[in-house]
Amino acid sequence: MYIAIMLMQWSKALLWSVLVVALAVAAMVAILASQPQTQPPVDSQIPARPKIIVSFPAYDKILAQAFPEAEVVLLTKGISDPHEYQLTPQDLQLLRSLTDKDVVVNTMHASFELKIAEMAQRGEIKAKVIKTPDFETYLTWDGKEVKLTSYGQEQGGVNMHSHGLYPPDVLKLIDAVSSASGLTPNATFVNGLRQLQDKYAGKLSGKAVALTPAAQYILYWLGYRDIAVFIKEPGVPPSQEDVAKALQYAKEGAPVLATVVSGEALRVVDMFKNKAEEAGINAKVIVADFSKGYLEVLREAAEQIARSQGG
Repeated sequence: MYIAIMLMQWSKALLWSVLVVALAVAAMVAILASQPQTQPPVDSQIPARPKIIVSFPAYDKILAQAFPEAEVVLLTKGISDPHEYQLTPQDLQLLRSLTDKDVVVNTMHASFELKIAEMAQRGEIKAKVIKTPDFETYLTWDGKEVKLTSYGQEQGGVNMHSHGLYPPDVLKLIDAVSSASGLTPNATFVNGLRQLQDKYAGKLSGKAVALTPAAQYILYWLGYRDIAVFIKEPGVPPSQEDVAKALQYAKEGAPVLATVVSGEALRVVDMFKNKAEEAGINAKVIVADFSKGYLEVLREAAEQIARSQGG
């Protein structure tokens, strides 16, 4: 009898112990369920976008439209004169962090670009370096097509300031970046550029005025071969001869084009308008602001110039 009573008391104690443990576990589960679920860091879920590093505008605008999946970085963003730019410690860190999936587009023009090429040659930069003079067309001031035989700033008589705007060169650049990176270019952008090429390339002729160096390349693409270039070097005032020629062509009704890739171009436009007003010339200047993009700006500029010439 005594043993039976003891067993009953022990069973009750065990039952209460199990019940207490069960309640404690249930409470713990409820607490854990109420906590927000911890997610792995976003960076670990999304692979890094391939980078395209460029040194001069408007290569950044062109390539951002052509390769929207890439991260396009302009080294000289916000710099008034990229020719005088010096690489910062942050630039050097960025360049050395690039992988073989990244691309550097190098015009081999300014001294800092030559330094980038030297770093790549020494193996400090793992990204593929595209040297644009290897495929780009250059114009002399008198409108002749030339290929560069050396790298650097000093190229006598050659317009080194296309800023990548010349449409045939844009298509070559897209092919080069695609081959180097494995990225597929945006079909809408490429097809749109080819349509503009078919519609406008070489369709106009006669005299024209390029207020900025890069404008010569757009006018040449449209078909103009007698182009008065108002400003030939950024930051350098026009010669009296260049001023006189530009004003004379404008007086004769030639289209006047300024391309904007940085702030200086707008000052050049104002300078020309003032000189034209002083000479009694009502010059209608077409401004193509490529700091806002490429394809639509190119289309609008081509349409305006064609309309001004009765096209």
